[in-house]
Amino acid sequence: MNTSSALFVTSLTLAALAGAGVHAAEPPEAADISLEDLLKVEVTSAARKAQRINDVAAAVFVVSREDIERSGATSLPEVLRMVPGVEVARLANNRWAVSVRGFNNRFANKLLVLMDGRSIYSPIFSGVLWENEDTLLEDIDRIEVIRGPGAAMWGANAVNGVINIITRRARDTQGNLLIAGVGSEERVLAGFRHGGQAGGGHYRVWAKGFARDEAVTPAGKSGNDYWRSARTGFRGDWSMAAGHRLTLSGQAYTGFTGDRFNRPDVASPTGMTVSNLEQTGKGAHLLGRNEWTLADGSEMALQGYVDHTNIELAGTFKEVRTTIDLDFQHRLLLAPNHDVIWGLGYRRSSDRTTSGSLISVTPRTGSFTLASAFIHDDITLIPDTLRLMLGVRLEKSSFTRLEPMPNARLMWTPSENQSIWMSLSRAVRTPSRAELDAQVDLGVLPGGAPGNPTPLPILTRNVPDDHKLKVEKVTAYELGYRQQMSPTLSADIAAFHNEYRDLRSVMLGSQRFVAGLPPYIVQEIVPDNSVRAYTHGLEVALDWNLLPWWRIQPSYSYLSLHARSTTGDRSSVQTAARINQSDPQHKLSLRSAMSFSDRHSFDLWLRHVSKLGNNAIPAYTSLDVRYAWRPRRDFELSLVGQNLLDRSHPEFVPDLLPSQACEIERALYVKARWLF
Repeated sequence: MNTSSALFVTSLTLAALAGAGVHAAEPPEAADISLEDLLKVEVTSAARKAQRINDVAAAVFVVSREDIERSGATSLPEVLRMVPGVEVARLANNRWAVSVRGFNNRFANKLLVLMDGRSIYSPIFSGVLWENEDTLLEDIDRIEVIRGPGAAMWGANAVNGVINIITRRARDTQGNLLIAGVGSEERVLAGFRHGGQAGGGHYRVWAKGFARDEAVTPAGKSGNDYWRSARTGFRGDWSMAAGHRLTLSGQAYTGFTGDRFNRPDVASPTGMTVSNLEQTGKGAHLLGRNEWTLADGSEMALQGYVDHTNIELAGTFKEVRTTIDLDFQHRLLLAPNHDVIWGLGYRRSSDRTTSGSLISVTPRTGSFTLASAFIHDDITLIPDTLRLMLGVRLEKSSFTRLEPMPNARLMWTPSENQSIWMSLSRAVRTPSRAELDAQVDLGVLPGGAPGNPTPLPILTRNVPDDHKLKVEKVTAYELGYRQQMSPTLSADIAAFHNEYRDLRSVMLGSQRFVAGLPPYIVQEIVPDNSVRAYTHGLEVALDWNLLPWWRIQPSYSYLSLHARSTTGDRSSVQTAARINQSDPQHKLSLRSAMSFSDRHSFDLWLRHVSKLGNNAIPAYTSLDVRYAWRPRRDFELSLVGQNLLDRSHPEFVPDLLPSQACEIERALYVKARWLF
């Protein structure tokens, strides 16, 4: 059956199901939330406590549950495209590069991502393996995005920002939810959730699965970037004795993703051999959180989780990792004008690796520990008008010495509807296990090729670090302004200037001759910290209820990034050049949400991204469209078109690992959502 027939048959089947008598466990999200209500939405990630958006002295953006649904996105990275200052580039149908305020690549190492407070930052490569991170999107309450350093609260690697994906309470997901869909790229997607009551509290269990098609290469061939995934999870919330509130949640998943490597090959006339590969990702985690209030009104929270992952790229690399994390915080009012939060943290992560033909890690087993402590004081200087926030986090890990990460913020609210804030922060990024212990064959320059005057091929191979690699450091300056100009119009503006030191780079090492078949030369490159960088930028977001039934949300991001080598070494200069070409200078987004009645809604999402580097990736404009029809209160049928303005386009050049480039195609899918 072709895609069009499948869409038609599925639509008829699901429409017939809608005719059956069912009862919705929860109403669909309202389409016309007022701006007053939006600005009263509380966020918790900026200061580890509940605050109104207008009271947050940071560049914060909240993606709501309604935003996720109306975007038509089917993955977490796609949802993040709507956030100003966040760069999302799709390398293939199963791989993304996601960063905040620069330094984008597949393993963007200056962005800390959390899910319900659990870090999903990978210690092996630094960054997030987005193909292994997912949840039932309908269970997300909101996504809080803090642009700018968040290290004073969340620790190392929160260099340019923090993303916290917060799921809904179990009591808000009672009853049953069934989701099904088919499409041209989203071949099939399905999900089910059941919520109930037990032990004086509420719970939910859920499962989802999908199969995604392959993209195309610039030559129009299949990209071998298929994606098959299945996962299941649960959450329970209970109110206990003595004011304790207990949350337990967990997930288990398995996934298969295709890839195609241009493997370095000294025997090939082109210096490489094209190989189709499959990556397997499996894992599970269990998280518990206990919150309680003491007799003096102070609040405490204790959270712990254990996370187990198994990643294997057939014939190339395998890692099995177990992480245990504990986090405690205590909030108390020392005086009427001092709101203090302090806390302690401990993490232990152990891995076992298996080397392959491309990547070799020595020693095979490794572990690291991290201990931390933080304190933050929110000082009211003038009630309802002026606040000063001071904080610092101290961290000591197996890889680094004791690192202080201080932060100072000032918030001025001249009126209830406007606020001005500024901040000064320091943050660090710690080296990853791969940076310290991995040896990777990076590429082959054939004999006689430009840059190789010898008749022998030259294999470039890195030398593992001697564990003297420094932490990367940033000093960040920020200024922001928010105002609700009218009941229907609000604006949020943020400007920043960042200075980076000791960025990870490489320099040329020694050469040696290898008497193989064929003989070749190995050019070693040695890790160092020889790159510095400077960024500055501007981010603007507007929210405008143009008409009672029509809401538009334009945003614009500007980024200037300049990296340079401090040594002049050729490899170091090339590293700086790659950084300079990693992010677009301009990004525009325009979202339009129209709700004609309780039964019909229509959404448009227009995006423009400027070129990368010297037209390595040309500028592109994309359009997504979503139409939703609700014949009954408990049933919705939606039709989504993505990337409608062109047949296909590239968004990023693969780096670090030698994956083949792919182009993102136009896509269409239909989805049904049934509450009963």
